Amino acid sequence: MSFNKDISLVKLCFFLLLWYSISSCANIVGKRLLTIFPHPFTVTLIQLFHGWAYSIPLLRLIQIPPATYLHSKRIYYLTVIVPLVLGKVLSQLTSQISLRLVPISYSHTIKALMPLFTVVLSRLILAEKHSIIVR
Repeated sequence: MSFNKDISLVKLCFFLLLWYSISSCANIVGKRLLTIFPHPFTVTLIQLFHGWAYSIPLLRLIQIPPATYLHSKRIYYLTVIVPLVLGKVLSQLTSQISLRLVPISYSHTIKALMPLFTVVLSRLILAEKHSIIVR
């Protein structure tokens, strides 16, 4: 392995560990919150709102340029954006409900298996083929 590949592997491992740690902490905080305030739908809406509200200043802070165009056709929003929004709300809501009803360890195990289910479902529904070798 070359030096650059070693650094890339270290970065990848660092980001995976960071992602897993943040996810675990979010589950613990979410479980405590839902124990005190047992309303998963309200918690979901608040989380989604805060994600949206904080992303705008964060994108400006790290100097991501704004989009130069917006899709002007309403059909784009109805066929692409609305289903994505509904999927995000549904996935976030079911995550909050599972945190409310089951132990954190079980809920986190199910979330960790999501990439496997994504591959299997993309194979079954979209007929996509995935290779075992990563390039």
